[in-house]
Amino acid sequence: MTTSYFSDLLVEFLNQQGIDKVAFNPGASFRGVHDSLVHASEAPDIVMACHEEIAVALAHGYHKASGRHMAVFVHANVGLLHASMAIFNAWCDRVPLFVLGGNGPVDAGKRRPWIDWIHTSQNIESVVKDYVKWCDQPIGQRATVESLYRAFKLMNTPLQAPVFVALDFDVQEQELADGVGLLPAAATEPTRLPALGGSELDHLVGRLREARLPVLIVDFSGRDPETVAPLVALADALGLAVVDRGNRMNFPNTHQLNVGNTGLLDTADLVIALEVQDLVGALGSFLPLTDEGLPANGAEVVTLGFNELLTSKWAADYQQFVPVSLAVAADTGQSVSALREVAEDPEGPFATAEFTERREERVKALSALHTEARAEWAREADEARDREHIQVSTAVREIHRAVRDEEWVLTNTGSLTIDGWVKKLWPLERPGSYLGLNGGGGLGYGLGASVGAALAHQGDGTLCVDLQADGDFLYTPSALWTLAAYDVPLLVIVMNNRLYLNSTQHAERIADNRDRDTGRAHIATSFYDQPVDFVTLAESYGVHALPRVERIEAVEPTVREAVAHIKKHGKPVLVEILMD
Repeated sequence: MTTSYFSDLLVEFLNQQGIDKVAFNPGASFRGVHDSLVHASEAPDIVMACHEEIAVALAHGYHKASGRHMAVFVHANVGLLHASMAIFNAWCDRVPLFVLGGNGPVDAGKRRPWIDWIHTSQNIESVVKDYVKWCDQPIGQRATVESLYRAFKLMNTPLQAPVFVALDFDVQEQELADGVGLLPAAATEPTRLPALGGSELDHLVGRLREARLPVLIVDFSGRDPETVAPLVALADALGLAVVDRGNRMNFPNTHQLNVGNTGLLDTADLVIALEVQDLVGALGSFLPLTDEGLPANGAEVVTLGFNELLTSKWAADYQQFVPVSLAVAADTGQSVSALREVAEDPEGPFATAEFTERREERVKALSALHTEARAEWAREADEARDREHIQVSTAVREIHRAVRDEEWVLTNTGSLTIDGWVKKLWPLERPGSYLGLNGGGGLGYGLGASVGAALAHQGDGTLCVDLQADGDFLYTPSALWTLAAYDVPLLVIVMNNRLYLNSTQHAERIADNRDRDTGRAHIATSFYDQPVDFVTLAESYGVHALPRVERIEAVEPTVREAVAHIKKHGKPVLVEILMD
């Protein structure tokens, strides 16, 4: 196919930038691009979704699993409104998404009666402008080309986040104008931050050498899997206590220095926060804080990363302001490498008998705390096994026993409760094996993002596992259609407690505070009176489902059967576990 129309050039842009998939729920406002995708001799694969929220979540999970981009097209204003929740999720999760929306025609003289009028918006980007990194509504071919390149570049420049560009209906369908073409592929190369260096590096090295108990907090650094091994080496070299906030797989949870919230850390005298979004929450998990959010014991706090380079004027996800002693905007991976080089220098500042002795004592104490904590979590899971109904802890452990011999990736862990037990009982050791929650944006993320993550691993033998909360599932159940239509080999395990647990807990808390009946907390927060049959629901979409599990003894064999089916047929399977 020759490049005859502007929409053809747009497809060439996607090819040039290495985008191999696009997701959308079909809409007439980007029909020009749709036609070009279908008829191009070389074009990204189309992944059709039944809702724009699912389409965006697909791209969200795809990028977290692979580091590659799946473009998303959304229909005019109505499609963008549907997509807005998922875009906000990606914003909170700091995931770069390339979202393109149809609009118009802005030229009113070219609109069809009724439908083109209600599907055309002035400043259409205003729907999402407060939770995307950049947005634009270009008019004309040259302006649109420039916007595409600018959006792609800004999206990938730290701090990464979604971008949105509106594509005028009329411009898409115009014949390509003379002189309009693509820019060099390298035009989208992101702007790079330097590594930690100079006086800031010297200061940090000096403080690390003096500190009795230095603590490293990590949160989003594992978005680049290449940072994990150097980070482990740095912690080993210096004997750093590590607190992993866990928005990615940042640091192995089985490592002896990964200690989390333990009593020892309340004596920390130096804290280095590496790509930590909620600094007060992170510090408060192990240190008493002043009203300003600083450690009450006077510990020095240093931040390193990108967080302050991106803030929203609409959503307060930037969290409480903390007047730290040193805030450095620098490339995370290079900064870790720079610190590691100094730490491992056999003739460097840490190569003294005094530091070595202090480091060994610290590592011994931290290792003991780590071992004790993991043993206690295992005991709790053992005790819960004897209860009448299936508990989250025991279910999580039995699921792991069924998949532990596979090359698994946890695409989603459903809720804070499930996520917490996963981090306690599963060995999260391989970079990229745990993709984290959705950054706390909102429900409706899990299933779509898991389908996207499994698409990223399709064909490579990885077992993708979605530990799916039932309430989140019911926001976007039609993601099952995409799962079945494209034979995506995903293991969906619905952890079904038949209620919105967090809302129920809030209802109980309020009722208790007011001396009212807490037994009514389940009203309008549960599915007790009208339970959902997830097995039948999955089968109605063409997804293979096994009989619902209601006894803990059946969890492991059922999950093993599901894994065997996926490995044999390369198709998705759903398992429903009825939880307490």
